[in-house]
Amino acid sequence: MLYDLIDHDLIDVFDHDQCHWEEAVKETTRYLQSKGYVTEDYANAIIQSTHDNGPYYVLCPGVAMPHARPEASVLKTGLGIHVYKTPIDFGSDLGPSNVLLTLAAKDSDTHIEVIQALSEMLVEEENIEKLSQASSKEDVLEIIQRY
Repeated sequence: MLYDLIDHDLIDVFDHDQCHWEEAVKETTRYLQSKGYVTEDYANAIIQSTHDNGPYYVLCPGVAMPHARPEASVLKTGLGIHVYKTPIDFGSDLGPSNVLLTLAAKDSDTHIEVIQALSEMLVEEENIEKLSQASSKEDVLEIIQRY
């Protein structure tokens, strides 16, 4: 289950007035870095990849999954869930995102279980709406506990 697969210390809600997408990437990856999932270079790898390839990780309106290749400073597989009150503009045709699912995948196989559970949750649009309106870490945990 998603609830059991995610380190709850990697979940937070931010109440910034505005945040540039690069700052949001740095902020969310700091959580992963502080818990030993990635090195400090991971944020720069995501930012560089975005500059090179565009915001390929915006999944749907309101939800982005910033990530870079496994060899890019990932120490172990993890997923951070961060909700921003003010949506982040990544420059995607799908619009801004206020739910950031920051993925660190050690290799192309080990994160499949997390992605499958996450997909089950995101397929229900009501869950995306609830996540985007979460006002606390506890709200986010309550939403994901069913998955």
